[in-house]
Amino acid sequence: MAVITLFDPWGSPLCTCPRKYSLSAYTGCGHACRYCYISAYIPDAFRCRMKAGFITRLQHDLRRINPRLHISIANSSDPYTPLEAELQLTRQALQIVLSRGFRVQLITKSNLVLRDLDLIQRGNCSISMSITTLDEAVAKRLEPNAPSPSERLKAIKRLVRNGVPCSIRIDPIIPGINDHGFERFVKLIAGSGASHIVASTYKAKRDSFQRVITAFPELEEQLVQLYWRDGERVGRAQYLPRAIREGILANLKDVVERAGLTYATCREGMSQLQSARTCDGSHLIPNRLKPYSQHSTLLTRDEGTI
Repeated sequence: MAVITLFDPWGSPLCTCPRKYSLSAYTGCGHACRYCYISAYIPDAFRCRMKAGFITRLQHDLRRINPRLHISIANSSDPYTPLEAELQLTRQALQIVLSRGFRVQLITKSNLVLRDLDLIQRGNCSISMSITTLDEAVAKRLEPNAPSPSERLKAIKRLVRNGVPCSIRIDPIIPGINDHGFERFVKLIAGSGASHIVASTYKAKRDSFQRVITAFPELEEQLVQLYWRDGERVGRAQYLPRAIREGILANLKDVVERAGLTYATCREGMSQLQSARTCDGSHLIPNRLKPYSQHSTLLTRDEGTI
């Protein structure tokens, strides 16, 4: 079974990501974020475990994929989930993938990424750091096992100082929790050296919604009204009403662009709000190494699972 697969697990018409691959060394994620969608399709989602034979499978897949597409690490488990500090599988994967000239975007919410700065700053690599809120207490309720927002911002500053291009994901935005205070938030992001922001509103599923309102019981009535009474069904998720989503995201776009950064939204159906070459920030990945030249064959969507 492949560990590198073509990205787009939802098959969503709202996904505007460029064609790319997805790779993760782990099944499940130890950060246990309340809003996380992976519990909808990964059993025991917050018990992180390594994928059996991961390095062997990775080396096999690299002989078969298109070297012109970048690899996103990771989408269903943070590459720097707490278990990575011990097992270092993401580091091993980076050593292999970057040495062969593949372009990589690391998507994380952990300052553990700094451990691998020696590899990242030499390779074709950019970082997308998720920071949902600046409020440390709110972050602890929302993302109980993840590093603090301040530690993530410090990591971005150090990465940028060392020549690594970075973007920030403000994702998900949940009414009553983190849909305000954008001016200060964006000012700190701009000061960190990040150059692109991706934003997305919370897409509710029954299991993740229950976790969110368990962590924020004072918002239950408001969120039930917004999502399950007034909201709209999009695919397998429950969205906020479009007018509310567009108001939040357009307001954030204005703040971001006044700060001199580029902006995009994720799976919102609002391409008019995008001001960057790619929505996911992958346009920031540098080309420092020659591409891997071995003949390759594209993986098809059904050759692997997430």
